[in-house]
Amino acid sequence: MSQDPKTRASLILRLQNADDAAAWNDFAEIYQPLIYSLARRRGLQEADAFDLTQEVMTRVAKSISQWDPDPKRGSFRGWLATITRNMVVQFFRQNKRLPTSGNRTEIQDLLNNQPDDSLESEAFDMEHDRQVFAWAANQVKTQFAPNTWTAFWDTAVNGLSVADVAQNLGISHGAVYIARSRVMDRLKRTVQKSQFDSMIGKVPQ
Repeated sequence: MSQDPKTRASLILRLQNADDAAAWNDFAEIYQPLIYSLARRRGLQEADAFDLTQEVMTRVAKSISQWDPDPKRGSFRGWLATITRNMVVQFFRQNKRLPTSGNRTEIQDLLNNQPDDSLESEAFDMEHDRQVFAWAANQVKTQFAPNTWTAFWDTAVNGLSVADVAQNLGISHGAVYIARSRVMDRLKRTVQKSQFDSMIGKVPQ
């Protein structure tokens, strides 16, 4: 019998085991795009953002044991976003974007013009949920017959009507609803199994 999802170690806690390659692969699939996107929004060029992403991943690997899963201390993605922002500032400083003259500095100008943290956090959260959904979809897609998956994807993601999808697939309306419900349930359980601090309950309806 499979282990109850509530008793399984979360993906983030599994990262504390450096030998858990599957956990690190899943982590990279979800979080590397988030780190890269945040670095780009903070003003880094493509190559620099890629390098910084790798540095953040290394930093996480070295310090993951320090992360406290207590919700009162904030979410993992908040901790990750803070690490990324701090390393962006370090990047600019290390690349000599330091005081030039007077009371204003290049680094101060740069940081003053950074995206609003509240708006950036909202964008980070939305992108996080998209990445988690994409990860979960990749995990469960092969567990369903092609017609079942298409019925879910076309109605829940592509926004087609149940009637159109039923006609396209040559199945009843009820079969479309059942297929969508089955896939959504599997997606939610897959997310819950890894206990992401994000999108439980946000799978497309």
